[in-house]
Amino acid sequence: MRLKNYPMIQFSFFLPQACILLLASDSLTNILALHHLLANYSVKQRMLVLLRESFFAFIAMFALYGLALGGLKVLNTPVCAIEVVGGIAVTLAGVRAVLRLGKEESWIPYKFNMSPSHSPCISPIALPLMFGPSWLAACCTLIARNHNTLINFQILILSWLLITLATFSLQIFCKGNKVLLATQTVLGLFVTIVGTQLLVSGLQQAFL
Repeated sequence: MRLKNYPMIQFSFFLPQACILLLASDSLTNILALHHLLANYSVKQRMLVLLRESFFAFIAMFALYGLALGGLKVLNTPVCAIEVVGGIAVTLAGVRAVLRLGKEESWIPYKFNMSPSHSPCISPIALPLMFGPSWLAACCTLIARNHNTLINFQILILSWLLITLATFSLQIFCKGNKVLLATQTVLGLFVTIVGTQLLVSGLQQAFL
C-alpha cells in the first residue's frame, strides 16, 4: 500500500510548491505585455514563438536556479530574510498587475513585426516576461527550504509545465484587451496573496 500511494504522496508534496512558482511567474503578471508583443501574429505563429520561448525558459530556469543557489550559499543568507524579501518582491509584482502599473508601451521596441522565421533569436519573452524577478524571488524561497537537489528539480520541472500551459492558454484562447486586463487583475490578486503569505512566513520565523 505504501508503494502504491508513494507517487500520489510525492505529487501532493510537489504540486503546492510548484503552484507557488506558477503564481509567482512573471507571465501571469505581464499578460498584457506579452499580448502586445504578439499582437501582429496569427494563432499558429503565436504558438510557434511561445514554443520556442518556452524552450529557452526551461534552460533559463535552471540557470537562474543555479545562480540563486550559489549566491545564497555565498552570502549565507538566513531563511527568514529570504522569505521576507521574496515575499515583498512577489507582492509588489502582484500589486503592479492589479493596479496595471506595468506599461505595455515600453515593450514597443521589442514588438514582433516579422514572420517567426525572421524574428529575433533573443526576445524578452522567456526572460523576463516568463521567468523574471518575481519568479526568481519565489525560487529563492524554495531553495531556502533545503530540499535535496532532486526534489527541487522535480518541483521546477512541474512548475515549468504549469507556467507553459498557463502562458499558452492565456495568449492563445483569451481574446480582447478587456478580457486580458480582467484576467491579469484577478491573477495579480492571487499573486499578491502568495507574496503576502511568504512575507508573513518570513516574519514569523524572524520574530517568533
